Parts: sequence; C-alpha cells; structure tokens
Amino acid sequence: MSVIIPALVVISCSGDMEVSPEARAAHMPRMMAVFQAASAITELTSETFLPDDRGEITLLAVGDVNLGRTLGQYIISEGPEYPFAHLRDWVESFDVAFCNLECPISDQNGQTVRGANRLIFTAPPGAEFGLKNGGWDIVSTANNHCNDYGISALKETLQRLDDAGVAYNGTAIDSGGLYKPTYVEVNGYKLALIAVTHIMNGPYSGTRLEDHLNWADREKVLPAIEEAERNADFTLLSYHGGIEYTPRPTKDTRDFLRWAVDQGVDVVLGHHPHFFQTVEWYGDGLIIYSLGNFTFYQGGWMKWSDYGMAASLTLGEEGIVGAGFIPIQAHYQARVIEDEGLRDKLLDRLFGLSSGDPSREAPD
Repeated sequence: MSVIIPALVVISCSGDMEVSPEARAAHMPRMMAVFQAASAITELTSETFLPDDRGEITLLAVGDVNLGRTLGQYIISEGPEYPFAHLRDWVESFDVAFCNLECPISDQNGQTVRGANRLIFTAPPGAEFGLKNGGWDIVSTANNHCNDYGISALKETLQRLDDAGVAYNGTAIDSGGLYKPTYVEVNGYKLALIAVTHIMNGPYSGTRLEDHLNWADREKVLPAIEEAERNADFTLLSYHGGIEYTPRPTKDTRDFLRWAVDQGVDVVLGHHPHFFQTVEWYGDGLIIYSLGNFTFYQGGWMKWSDYGMAASLTLGEEGIVGAGFIPIQAHYQARVIEDEGLRDKLLDRLFGLSSGDPSREAPD
C-alpha cells in the first residue's frame, strides 16, 4: 500500500499554544504526530503496518459506527459482512482495531429504526459477526444510543458481542461489571480500555441505567484508571461527549479528559460530535477529542458529518511513538479517501483545529 504524507507536524503539548523548538525536540520521538493519508488500499499487505517484533504494536481507532437504520436493512438483505468486508484486510493489518459501536444489536423482528423517530435505532442480529469478521477487536458500548431499545436490548447486545468474540467496555449486564477495564493482549503488550459517556438520550440518574452504563464521573472512573495503570502497559479511555456538529471540544470535555490524562490515561479516543475535532498532546497523553463518523451516515445534511478520521497509533516501549490520521468518507460502507485534494483539505482542517490557526480550520 502506498502512503502519502502531506505534512509532518508536531501538535502543541498544550493543544492551543505554540511551543518552542526546544520544547518540541524534548517531546520527540514520543511526542510526534504524522498527519498521513492512505491510498490504494487494495494493495495492502501485512507488512504495511505490522511490526517485525514485539518492539512496537499498532492500534487503529475510528469513530461512530451505527449499524442500524438504513444500514441495518442492508445487513439484513446483503449479509452481516456488508459494512466492513471491503476494508477487512486494512483493518486486520493493525494489531488492535477499535470503534465506537453506537447502537444496540437486538432482535426487533426486522425493525432497525423506531418508526418515524430516526433517533431510536438498532442493528439486527448478526451485525456482531460483521464486526468480528470485519477485523474489529474491541468496541465501546458507552454512548447515548446504547439504551435505545431498553435494558433488555442493551444486555442482548453484550451477549451477542460475547458470542462473536468482540471485546467491549462501557456497559454491563449488572452493576458488578461497571467501571472495570477490559484488557487486550497483543505481542507481549497489555492494553486496557475504559469506556464512558457524558451524554444520554433520556434520564440516567435515578434510573435502572445506572446499573448498566459507565458514566463519565471522576469519582467512579478513577479506580478503573488506577486498576488499568497497575495491570496494563497502556490505558485507553473511550469518551462519548461534547456538543454535536461542532469543531472543538467544550470546556467541560477538555477539563475531564485532561484530568483523565493526569491520572495516567495514555490515549483518549473521543466521539459523539459527528465531526472530527481537535487533537492535542497533553502531558504524556494523546487526546483525540472526536474521531468523527465512520459508518454513521447522516446523508450529507451537515457538511463535516460526511467525514471522519481514522487514527493509526504506534505504541512501544517508549510509549506513543507515532500517531497518523487517515481521512475517511463516512457512509454505509466507509472508505479511505483516495482523492488527494479532498484528503489534503481534511488534513489541513484537522491541523488548523489542532494548532489553533483559524485560517486553516475550514478550507473551501
């Protein structure tokens, strides 16, 4: 596979402020980011991303995956592999692949959306095997759509993921499974995932959902981070929150995620806004505030919701040794963007948002 690198940049350690060349050098090679794009994905080989030895591992992370609504009907008619089969070799070329599963997977007698209310949806049975066969290793289930069809469907989702062999974090069969890391081991490294949400469709406090969902509550999340730090080489936090259709995180989001990094989180994988947002190095951690959409297709009604970013992270003994960003065309079958002009335009927007340069945030 050919890889085009339109720009090599270092993201400010503080996110919004310029840093001196000396400060940049002090954070290299660990504090490095390559905004990179990929083309010719059909030419992929395992050597493209996989390391030769235990020295490094690769992590792919994408944003919102909705397998309900219209896509759910395609899954019923075309089969579970429909959303991801065309990308399977690419996804599987990474050591670990993550996405935000933003829908239940439940049997609703062929229904994948609640009548005229398109804000309530579910994937049909079998979608879990589409995830597994598509190369996805671990998913977040903590988001505002996890309870769209009630607690029974939430539990059914977890059973189906278990049956398919897809690891998850964010929701649980009962309260005993909440606020505990999920571990993935690969090439001698152990990764811990903790998934939380800061937003819910409908009430959360004082409801049954409190026994089944990880809320972004510092007091409750801290013990999970501490456990992950004791047991894993890298701690990943999946965060669902912020404001939809906005290019930057809110102050509350920024404060919470920087707090999480202060507690030991190495990588934050954010989602919910449906736009890709700011990326920043903060301390020794990488915060990706929003990866944007992947197979959460919204019909182009908001310009930037048609796109997402796939994060390609390289992890090793020195920590995060590389971070690449690959522009994605969000759709029922998401695609790596091959058009060089569009690809560069999206990477330029990401750089502008992350550097604080308003002239580069929304190129024509």
